[in-house]
Amino acid sequence: MRKPSSTAVALTAIGALSATALWAASDLGIQDLPLGRSTAGESMTVTVVLPTADGIAIGADVRDGQKVVGRVSSLHLATSGASVQLSVRADSNLPSNTIASVELPSALGNPFVRLSAPAQPTAAILRDGDVIPPSQTELGPQIETALATFGALMSRSGVDQLTTIVAELDKAFGGRSEKIRGLIDAMSVLAAKTQEHQGEFDQALTLAADISTQFEREQHTVDRYLDALPRVVAMLDIQRAKIATLFASTTALASTANAVFAQADTAALVQDAGAVVKELGSYNDRLNDTLATMNNFLDKFGSSVKGDYLMFDGALDIPGTIDKLLTGGLIVNGTPITGQEALDGFLSGGLH
Repeated sequence: MRKPSSTAVALTAIGALSATALWAASDLGIQDLPLGRSTAGESMTVTVVLPTADGIAIGADVRDGQKVVGRVSSLHLATSGASVQLSVRADSNLPSNTIASVELPSALGNPFVRLSAPAQPTAAILRDGDVIPPSQTELGPQIETALATFGALMSRSGVDQLTTIVAELDKAFGGRSEKIRGLIDAMSVLAAKTQEHQGEFDQALTLAADISTQFEREQHTVDRYLDALPRVVAMLDIQRAKIATLFASTTALASTANAVFAQADTAALVQDAGAVVKELGSYNDRLNDTLATMNNFLDKFGSSVKGDYLMFDGALDIPGTIDKLLTGGLIVNGTPITGQEALDGFLSGGLH
């Protein structure tokens, strides 16, 4: 093997130092190099708007199925999250309604962007400068979130809560197996009854829906009622004193009537009323005969010759009980009777 000359080694060292200095001065990274990107004229730029771009690095793969069709070219902030520019092969022929999703190849892999056609793709294809909106983007499960959730579950707080739940359930079920079995049987019977009356439940729900619809249609009437109700309450409040007085008077009247009926002999009152009704009936019969006699008298009187002198002497016999009603006085054998004796006689029907 031939040993390199000192001049070649020096030139190589100078070139390495120059490259290192240029790299440090420009603050570039490996991800900024155009690795795997298509050359000009063979690629197009597509923008994907994501809620977040955590974990996505410039240079990350853009895949269509298992095939790499581009790279992530740049990242920018957007009002709705992050704007990710993709450099995609121009001959990918993806539909314009392509769905972009961020996925992980494995638990330790770097996220990549997958472009996939929806169930009903459009005839138009993606063009240079197109934007995939948030409605057509998806975020796969984040390994950090999954590990955090698993850690919270396995921490002492989560285990303690599960232990408490298991212990309390064990206390609740301990020694009550028969009752729990009976409860389960009762719930099974209830579920069966519910199933049998499912039609009635449906009718009840339908009726409730109809009532709700009716209330909705009559909402203006209900509103007017609610508007008028405060005025009615105010009016009742104004009349409250009068209503209270009316109730008090009604209570006093009821108490007085109760006292009267408690002291009076109701059976005797009914018998006296029956005697009065009987006397009124007999008077009706007598009055009929009397009116017939008077009609006959008037007929005879009307047939008399004008200019003659007529003399009439008669008496009208009226029972004393009826006389009391007609004249306000009671006369027995030509003598007026008043006071308790007249009242007793009137109620008993013993006076004529």
